[in-house]
Amino acid sequence: MPRARTFGRWSRPSLALWGVLVAFPSGAAADFTVCNDSFDVLNLAIAHDPGNGFVSEGWWTIAPNRCVAVIRERIQNRYVYVHATDVFNQPVLEGGADFCIDEGRFRIAGPEDCWARGHIAAPFAEVDMGQSENWTLILNLSGRLPAEDSRP
Repeated sequence: MPRARTFGRWSRPSLALWGVLVAFPSGAAADFTVCNDSFDVLNLAIAHDPGNGFVSEGWWTIAPNRCVAVIRERIQNRYVYVHATDVFNQPVLEGGADFCIDEGRFRIAGPEDCWARGHIAAPFAEVDMGQSENWTLILNLSGRLPAEDSRP
């Protein structure tokens, strides 16, 4: 019966198993990725509940035909809210949920009393991820989320 060839203290099967464990770690991270399917640069803010109440954060700048992973952790709530504007600060999405934003980079806890706390209230569109751990949202300049575009 042939013996496994060893490299130092490691056999070939052991090296292969180690390679698989490194390439695919057991605690896989979830991503919420946003892609820009328009000819304009988009500015993006999101709101989500990381487990201790909603926070809004931004800004990500997404070039045309590019994608950005905006959440790189397990998402605790099936809903993520998105606010996007073009380079002229015009809204790209129609949204019905208000969260707080700021002009510069921000992370703001809670959606309440934006003006009283020195922030700006802005409409965010709701994305229902269902039970998905990973989600890619593709934005264009239609003003609606892709799922709405396919409705009759």
